[in-house]
Amino acid sequence: MVATLGRIPWGLLVSVGEFGLVGRQAELLAVDALLDVGGGSGALFVEGEAGIGKSTVWGHGVAAAMRAGWRVLTSRGSQTETGYSFAGLTDLFDLVLAEVGRDLRPPQREALEVALLRGPPGAAPLGEREVGAASLALLRRLAEDGPVLLALDDVQWIDHATIDAIAFALRRLPTEPIRLLAARRITGAAVMVGAAADRSTVLGAAFAAERVGVLRLGALDGAAIGRLVETRLGVQLAGRDLTQLVERTNGNPFWALEIGSAITRHGMPDGQLPVPESLSALVAGRLAELTPEVREALLVCSALSAPSIEQASTALVDVADNPARVLDAAMTAGVVQLAVGQLHPAHPLLGSIALDGLPPGARQRLYRRLAAIVSDPEQHARLLVLGAGGEPDADVATALDAGAAAAHSRGAINAAAKLAEHAAAMTPRVRAEDRARRLIVAGELLFARGDVPNAHQTAEQALAESPTSSLRCRAGLLLTSIEYWADGATGWMEHTEQALRDAGDDIELQARAHALIADLAPDGATNAEFHAQRALELLAERGAAADQRTVAHATLTLQMAQLALGGGLDEDLLRRAGAAEARAPRPPMVDRTENYRGCWLKNVDELDGALAAVHMLMDVANAEGDETALSNLVMNVALIQLWSGDYPAGIEAAEEAIRIGEDINILADTAYFVRGQLAAYTGDFDWVHKHLPARLTLAKQGNVRGAGYCLAAIGAAQLLDGDAVSAAGTLRQAYDTLLALDIREPSCRLRLESDFGQALITIGELDEAAALVTELRTFGPRSSAPTTRGIALRIEGMVEGARGDLDRATELLEEADRVHEQSPIPLERGRTLLALGQLFRRRRAKGHAGTTLQAALDCFTALGATPFIALAEAELARTGGAPKDATLTTAEQRVADLVASGLSNKDIAARLFVSVRTIDSQLTAVYRKLGVRSRIELTRQLTRPRNAGKTIG
Repeated sequence: MVATLGRIPWGLLVSVGEFGLVGRQAELLAVDALLDVGGGSGALFVEGEAGIGKSTVWGHGVAAAMRAGWRVLTSRGSQTETGYSFAGLTDLFDLVLAEVGRDLRPPQREALEVALLRGPPGAAPLGEREVGAASLALLRRLAEDGPVLLALDDVQWIDHATIDAIAFALRRLPTEPIRLLAARRITGAAVMVGAAADRSTVLGAAFAAERVGVLRLGALDGAAIGRLVETRLGVQLAGRDLTQLVERTNGNPFWALEIGSAITRHGMPDGQLPVPESLSALVAGRLAELTPEVREALLVCSALSAPSIEQASTALVDVADNPARVLDAAMTAGVVQLAVGQLHPAHPLLGSIALDGLPPGARQRLYRRLAAIVSDPEQHARLLVLGAGGEPDADVATALDAGAAAAHSRGAINAAAKLAEHAAAMTPRVRAEDRARRLIVAGELLFARGDVPNAHQTAEQALAESPTSSLRCRAGLLLTSIEYWADGATGWMEHTEQALRDAGDDIELQARAHALIADLAPDGATNAEFHAQRALELLAERGAAADQRTVAHATLTLQMAQLALGGGLDEDLLRRAGAAEARAPRPPMVDRTENYRGCWLKNVDELDGALAAVHMLMDVANAEGDETALSNLVMNVALIQLWSGDYPAGIEAAEEAIRIGEDINILADTAYFVRGQLAAYTGDFDWVHKHLPARLTLAKQGNVRGAGYCLAAIGAAQLLDGDAVSAAGTLRQAYDTLLALDIREPSCRLRLESDFGQALITIGELDEAAALVTELRTFGPRSSAPTTRGIALRIEGMVEGARGDLDRATELLEEADRVHEQSPIPLERGRTLLALGQLFRRRRAKGHAGTTLQAALDCFTALGATPFIALAEAELARTGGAPKDATLTTAEQRVADLVASGLSNKDIAARLFVSVRTIDSQLTAVYRKLGVRSRIELTRQLTRPRNAGKTIG
């Protein structure tokens, strides 16, 4: 938005009278408003055309912040630095990292040191998230000491890597006293388009919309222009001359000062103002007055990325007898300035117009000469490209290769991808292998950057142009990953099988292909187990020379397959995966052994250990800024809480996982399915009807496992909403879908067997229910786990009861109850108690039935499992009601107290993160147990000095 000054929501700290800025008093009020220390983060963008005074207003804001005691971090963009990774971040953080870097965690400090070229890159390239997370940690640390101002001038020219890192950090610092003051150039009435506009958009999006102000600078009036040239240059203009100056310069202060400077040098021949037709012509005229050596000094300082005096002097050795004297003359002439040991054009227009004015041949010779003196691979490559004629050149392509590798090692993926693309384009066609290899590297980097369309196109091009089978294999594996994980295309399996054939006798490539097939598991867990084992067999032939990343990948994939098949966790396999991972470059968090193991603990019923491990991993993900890993971890929290029986916490976690996933544009399907299961078990069937049908449609387009999970959640809702026939059909589809993938472990099927078995028995499909029991008992070592064994015993007992063998049914259900006491999933024991109570009622054992059903009801009420509460209450009613000494559960007591405090059921549901129907059911139980019939009676009873005749737990 472009805000009027009066609408910018910050107060005033700095007096306008302290500034000598001519004609910009209102604008200074906006800058003052930005520096109000209250209210968290915020941003102000100062924009306008070239020369309008953006940098001057920006500079006054910097000075004001310094006087007010702010920590000020500055960076001024340069057109020649736009492509140099982390040039802006170096300006911002170089000094403060030395000051507070010791307070950061070692990985964060090391990431910044590598990005800022203060330390050597590690064995594995940095990721963009690592640099962003390190920037976040540094800014958070600085904010602990007081308010921080990030001041970016000419933001349209600050490199992508810096903008991405800063935006990443600012999005996560909404409450800290951190402000952004950014000046950006616009052309005419519009902000610069393309990449330049994207930089501002990315930064602005890091803040809440109401915390972003835009201050557009307009022309100065005649009085202000007159004061400006008189104050700065001692030139007095009045009447027609001043009017002409304002008209011809459109009130642009830089243009007016340049004309005033020309008057001081040349006077006003014939009484005429020296007003050229354009600002560019005016600057070109000024440059023409410079000596050739001074003009060369300006060109060097414009073409290089903020050179030191020593570097600029080296560049001038061949064109000047005394480079130091030439640099002094350039600074005296006002075309070059020195700041913090680095040389810059005194104004961006001076540098850009000087370079644009060179003939093409002279410009190329300048860039080639400068390329020979720079040591940074990225800058060397870019200068060589600028010095080349645009035709393919093997030497330039090699330099671009090195530049891409250097940028990648520092975490500048975007810059690395562009350099890699350029390297492929600059490779002569006769060097087909080099070109294909570079296309593959470019495709990998583009995919890592998230540019899926270009990554896909580049991978296809690499596959088509690869002259050798090994290169075709690499290209095919890349194309497989892109199509499977990002595009949703269906041809990925064909690419993988062809890649395996193209691997030929190359053991390493064969292993990579087998590991990828195992990971994608197109034919289920048995096939995945085969390919993972084959990959490890091949890697074993390589011995110590085997690629350890592939070893870790194949080992974890083997464990994943064995878990799905019912083998549980193999700690030896996990140790081997961890050992291989430790010998390889550190992988992203989602691929680390510790992440897999922490999440897999829930699948072997170690719910407390899983929750502790996942929370620890979430701390790591937050510290590293890895939102992809965080989304998956929060989803795991939701599933753990579902099984543990803390439904409010599960719902909160599932919704957070969905939000994170949608914010970063990754699939949040599993979180939706877990949320659907929670909705079903708390009676929120409307949520299921609203959200899951659309998710099922999407899942059926390529996510077979996800479709099974979605069907499981929908089937649970149908069952508990009273439609057992539809539920049986839906759950059968879910069961068959997942079983076709060889997913035998119930915890890997969202434990749909309880609902499926109940639905089958309800509609009389007893043989199918009995077959389900057989499958649960025979799928593998994990079939003897208490939760699974208890479910199997319950379903079998219900089947026997339905067939009329009540003695056998009672025996099985009582055994199921004993087994479920060892399970960490309380709902399953409640369901077994409900089935056993129903059986006791059928056998006319009223006392046993009442006690057992009350225990089931207490279990369901504590969970907030609304549909099950209704079932238990209905069964209790058939037995004559609850025992007279019934006590309130913790959950019921909490609801009763909130009712007594005057809250409505809706308010209570919102506070406890459950549905209103859950509160209705719990309140019904409270009324029954306390013998009251209304909220008024309940309130009276709870607020009496003594509560006679009832025990409140």
